[in-house]
Amino acid sequence: MTSEIRLRHEDWEKLNRVVHETAERYAVGRKFMNVYGPLGTGVQCVPMDTYPAPSKASIDMLGESNEAVHSLKRDIAHLPLIYKDFWLYWRDIEAAHKCETPLDVSAAVAAAIATASREDDLIFNGSEETGTTGLLNTSNRQTVKISDWSAVGNGFQDVVAATEKLYSTGFYGPYALVLSPRFYAQISRVFDKTGRLEIEGIREIVKGGVHQSYAFKKDVALVVSMGSHNLDLAVGTNPHVEYWGPENLNHRFRVVESAVLRVKCAQAICTVE
Repeated sequence: MTSEIRLRHEDWEKLNRVVHETAERYAVGRKFMNVYGPLGTGVQCVPMDTYPAPSKASIDMLGESNEAVHSLKRDIAHLPLIYKDFWLYWRDIEAAHKCETPLDVSAAVAAAIATASREDDLIFNGSEETGTTGLLNTSNRQTVKISDWSAVGNGFQDVVAATEKLYSTGFYGPYALVLSPRFYAQISRVFDKTGRLEIEGIREIVKGGVHQSYAFKKDVALVVSMGSHNLDLAVGTNPHVEYWGPENLNHRFRVVESAVLRVKCAQAICTVE
């Protein structure tokens, strides 16, 4: 059949490799969150426990204290599909097959970027379609009032205030910071007369890295105490390529993954807003 796909083995490998590398490069949430999984393509839900803020361990001579870490409640989190389709054209595939020329995978790269961006939107803002909240709007998170970041040093002071608030409630880090693009640009300036960038001082406080995300819908700073005991990303399947089918001799593919944010202790999150 003329519509039968004739992708070489190395082309399939190239497609999946560039999708994996692109998603890894553009997905911000995965840079500071633990991944639980992959659990399998067919897994559609996972348990999601809610834990209280940390409490001190017991110390006595007989070991009779019964204060144990336990889940306050258990919900079921559904893993939605996150995907973006792209086309490879019949003539391009034929040229690559017969002339042994490299296959142009630009469309796959664009689809992978769109998928990674949608994953970050799910992580930071939640989703109306799935009825979930994100790190920026989850209930019971901690907050710090924002100052004017156009003044050099205020961004540093706000991040310090956020980490102090987390530390005072038992969350000792390491911390990660995620910023809107404008805030990220504003801390990339020389800090007073020190000869150092403001972001360099911030990196000494947040060992989990300073990141920016275009998923932020407003200027806000997000500080989290890292660790799977506080939050993680449950993954059914990582971003990869699936063949959708032929149409008009051309071929449709899909970059697809499944994932859901699990906030286990919302007090480990502090937004500066």
